[in-house]
Amino acid sequence: MKKIAVLLLLGFFALQSCRYRPYLKYYFPSGKTHIAHSGKWDKVVGSNSNPLRAGYDVTSYDWTIHVQPEQKSIAGVMKINFRAESELDSILLDLERHLSIDHITASVPLKKTKRKKDALFIVFDKKLKTGENVSLEITYHGKPPTMLGNTSINRNKDANDKPWICTATEGIGPHHMMPCKNLLYDEPDSCFIRVGVPKDLVGVANGKLDSITETESEKIYHWAVRNPINIYNISFNVGDYVKLEKDYRDINGVDRKIQLYTLRYNKEIADTFYNQAPIILQKLENLYGVYPWWNDGCKIVETALHKGLCMEHQSAISMTDAYKYQFIGINYTLVHELSHEWWGNSSTAYDYADLWLHEGFAQYSEALVVEALQGKGYYDYFINYYASQVRNKRPVVKPYDVRYNNLVHDHDQDIYDKGALLLHTLRMQLNHDSLFFSILKATQQHFSKSNFTTNQFIAFFNEKSGRDFTPYFDVYLNHIAPPILECRFIKSTDGTSILEYNWKEELPAEFSMKVAVNVGDSVQFIYPSSGVQQLPIPMNQKCTFDVAQFGYVVFEKRK
Repeated sequence: MKKIAVLLLLGFFALQSCRYRPYLKYYFPSGKTHIAHSGKWDKVVGSNSNPLRAGYDVTSYDWTIHVQPEQKSIAGVMKINFRAESELDSILLDLERHLSIDHITASVPLKKTKRKKDALFIVFDKKLKTGENVSLEITYHGKPPTMLGNTSINRNKDANDKPWICTATEGIGPHHMMPCKNLLYDEPDSCFIRVGVPKDLVGVANGKLDSITETESEKIYHWAVRNPINIYNISFNVGDYVKLEKDYRDINGVDRKIQLYTLRYNKEIADTFYNQAPIILQKLENLYGVYPWWNDGCKIVETALHKGLCMEHQSAISMTDAYKYQFIGINYTLVHELSHEWWGNSSTAYDYADLWLHEGFAQYSEALVVEALQGKGYYDYFINYYASQVRNKRPVVKPYDVRYNNLVHDHDQDIYDKGALLLHTLRMQLNHDSLFFSILKATQQHFSKSNFTTNQFIAFFNEKSGRDFTPYFDVYLNHIAPPILECRFIKSTDGTSILEYNWKEELPAEFSMKVAVNVGDSVQFIYPSSGVQQLPIPMNQKCTFDVAQFGYVVFEKRK
C-alpha cells in the first residue's frame, strides 16, 4: 500500500505543473544525510554569494498592489531601489513564473531581461559603478498559484459574505506575489505598501498608515515601513476591518498604543480578548528589551490563512479569528508571534538554513512567558511538552546557500521544539539565570535590526557566558539524534539497586552534561560518558529523570 501511495503521489505531481518540483525533494530526502538534496539551480538562486545577488543591495521596495476580489487576480507595480556593491551589468530577482510582466523600466538603460523558472535576470546596457543607485519599476499581473493547498494570497469570505483576503509568504516565497530579492540577508532600509481595494473594504499592511487616496474604482491605503524588514514579512490584508486600540506603557515609561484590526462583527469579542496583549508585550520587553518598531507601530490583524496559520508580519502580526484558544487566560500563539518582533524580525537569520534562530526562540518565549505569569511548574510543563513533540528525523540547521525550505515537511520542523529545548538546555547547564537572561537581552541589542548566523550566536553566547558551549550547539543543531542516555537498574543484595548509565552514541569529547536524577525526595547529579557508570539507589526509592531540570535528553533502557 505504501508503494502504491508513493506512485499515486508521483503521478499526481507528474500531471501538475513543474512548479511542484521544488517541493518534492523534501518528501524524498537523501538516504545518507536525511535532508533534501539541492541541485545546481538551487545553488544559483539560493546562493548569498552569487555575484548576481551579492553585487547589489536593495535599499527600498515601493509596492503598489491592486486587489481584485472577484477576479482572484492581482495587478501590481514594484519599484525596487538598489545600490551597486561592485561593478556589474546584471542582477537576479525573483518572480513566480505564472505572474506575467507587463513592462520593466529603469533609471539606467536596459539591454534585456530574461526569465527562467522563477528567476528574473535584468541586464543593463552599461556596467554599473560601485555605489551607483538604480531604480527599477516592474509592472505585472496574474493569479498567484496554489500549491499543496497553500498560496501566498489567501482568498476567503467573512461571515457577512464580504471578501477577506490575507497574505503569508514564509515558506512558499514572497516572489509568489511580488518581484523581489528572496534572500533573508538583504533587507531594505524602508518599504512602502500601497493597497488598492474596493471602497467598502480596508487595506492593512506593515508599518504606519500615511494616507488614504481614492480613485473612481478603489481606495488606496498608503502604508510606510521606515525600518529594515525581512522579505517574507512584507504583507497586506483586505477585509471589512475596524480599528481598536489598547493602551500600553513601555519599559521606558512611554505611553504607546497597540492597534487591533478586526472584522467588524468581531469588534466586541476582540476588544476583550486582546486585553492580554499589553500583558504579553510587557513580559517580552522585560526579557528582550524595548519593542523594536514603535516608530512603525504595533498592530495585530485578524486573518484567515492556510490551516489556521498565524504569522509574525513585522509591526502587523497576523492572528487567526479563533478567539477562544487560551491557556490560563493567555493565547500562547500570540506570545509566539509577538516574540518574533525580536527573534526573526529585528534579529534576522542571514540564511534560511538558520531559521531556528527565529522559531526556536519564539517557541522558547512561550515557556518563558508562562513561567513569568504562572510560575516554574507551568514552565516545566511546556518544556516536557516540547520534548514530546520533537521528531529527530533531520538536523535543525540545514544546508546554506540553497534557500532551504524548513516549512514543507514535518521532519524539518524541529526548528521549533528542538530549538527551544536547546535554549532550555543552555539555561539549565549554565545554572545562572541572571546571566542567561542578560545574554538573551544582550543578543538582541548586539544584533538589533541586522542579520546573524548560528555561528555568530554561538560565539556571542560563549563570550558572554564565559564557557564554551560549542559542543552543545553541535549536538543539538547538527546531529539528527539528541543525547541518548541508556539506563538499566540492577538489583543488589545489600538493600540497594544500581543505576547503570552511559551515552548510547559517541558524543564530542568536550560534551560534559550534568544530568539530574530524582531519587525519592532528593536530587543527585551525574555526568554521563560513553563508558558505563553506576549510581547506587536505595531499594525502595523511586528514580526518575526530568528534562525540565537539566536539559533535553532521550532515555532508553539498556539491554
